[in-house]
Amino acid sequence: MKTTIHMRNKIALALALAAPVILIGISGLTRVDAQLAPQPTGPAGKAFKNIKVLKDLPAEKLIPTMHAWNDSLGVKCDFCHTVDANHKGYERDDKPTKNAARGMVTMLMDLNKHQKALGGRGTCFMCHHGKPEPELRPEGGAERR
Repeated sequence: MKTTIHMRNKIALALALAAPVILIGISGLTRVDAQLAPQPTGPAGKAFKNIKVLKDLPAEKLIPTMHAWNDSLGVKCDFCHTVDANHKGYERDDKPTKNAARGMVTMLMDLNKHQKALGGRGTCFMCHHGKPEPELRPEGGAERR
């Protein structure tokens, strides 16, 4: 009985020590695969289909920019984009949220350009606070009369 417990402890220790090594190896493979995948180059308007607002953004910055918007609104890609089972369809304009996002991005670009107080650092998070709809007043705040 004591030998079985001792053996289980050794196995548990071995697994605990091996897990980080395995995870590092797997993440390394993922990074290598991502580095081998062809990366889009040039302006986003030429590298991707149906780019209307961010045409001049470098193509390699488009996806990270979209991910930042996901975080700012607390949504995933399919909130604005049509994503088919084969991971295609991003260029389609099926959802009204996509055109609303274009309008919001245009507004934010204008704010960053003309409002010196922002110093060009305005983001979607300023109004959205991680939620799909912008917050118009503080949460839980009562209206004053």
